[in-house]
Amino acid sequence: MNPSPKPRSTGPVALLTGGSTVSAGETFTQALIDRPGRTVRIGRPTQGVFSDVMTRGLPDGMAVWLPNEEYLTRDDHTFDGTGIPPQIGEPVFTDEEFTKGRDSAFDRAVALLRSAR
Repeated sequence: MNPSPKPRSTGPVALLTGGSTVSAGETFTQALIDRPGRTVRIGRPTQGVFSDVMTRGLPDGMAVWLPNEEYLTRDDHTFDGTGIPPQIGEPVFTDEEFTKGRDSAFDRAVALLRSAR
């Protein structure tokens, strides 16, 4: 597959992640790992729940949910269960951050992007 010749952003990307980054957010985060260019993950690890689930009914009327996909990086690494770790650790949505009216991960991302100009 060839890259599109249309205009695109090739600049730095700061991606904020945390425990509420799940499912499609994790798939997007993982896709940026292999992105050419500068992408920095800031915050906390993602939740580690990538796969859609396959639901199967059991004879007693109960059900079981099973993951039915595995998302891998180019080097065959999976983050299912463990989540994707940040490159720069910062608090995300903690009570202390809310109390102080702060968003350390966002502030760190803005500072990083400004310094990359």
